[in-house]
Amino acid sequence: MEEEISLVEIWQMLKKRLGMIFSIGIAGLALAAIYTLFIAVPQYSSTTQMLVNRPQTGETIQASDINTNLQLINTYKDIIKGPVILDGVREGLDVEFSHTQLSDKIQVANQDNSQVFSLTVTDDNPYRASEIANSVAETFQNEIDDIMKVDNVTIISAALPNTSPISPNNLLNMVIGLILGLMIGVGLAFVLAFLDTSVKDDKFISQELGWVNLGKISEMTTDELKSDPRKSELQKHSRTARTRV
Repeated sequence: MEEEISLVEIWQMLKKRLGMIFSIGIAGLALAAIYTLFIAVPQYSSTTQMLVNRPQTGETIQASDINTNLQLINTYKDIIKGPVILDGVREGLDVEFSHTQLSDKIQVANQDNSQVFSLTVTDDNPYRASEIANSVAETFQNEIDDIMKVDNVTIISAALPNTSPISPNNLLNMVIGLILGLMIGVGLAFVLAFLDTSVKDDKFISQELGWVNLGKISEMTTDELKSDPRKSELQKHSRTARTRV
């Protein structure tokens, strides 16, 4: 027969180990705080914006010209993060990053149907992040004419240092640490409860073992013994009898 556990029994099982659960939760919060405040390296981002706009042959802008510019942006994203651009940036700034490391710091994005795309650099130094972003944008603008035989990129917004870190998120990390700690505490409480093979009530005797319950013997607390002089006297005589024996 499958054993069923009611919500009341689950609550009693957790209530019995609330101290342990909260202790593990506080430990998770403390570990998250230590990592966030003392171990994690803050990251800063800086963004520059560029406009892709091909020279127009007529006085009016054709829809086909806009579509061509939008398609070029996808090509430009690959060119910006390629060695043709980044090797020149590394030489110009004299940074110790490899091509892969520098490429991982760069993110190029644009909104749908927009000829403006943004180039964002993330680094642990806010001033170096803006310096890299501006250098990549300028190098790309200078080299694209030789690469694509077209001069259609304009820098419309230079990158500025942003001293507010984008990561780590102190509050979010600590909340996650607290929640994970509580979850581990609850899981451990269930494990300890299921490993506990002691008899909790008379249901186990009658339902699982099939024995007949002949009665219960309640254990009196110290306060109950003190509240009834006769019981206290009986307890004293019982102790005296055991001493004589």
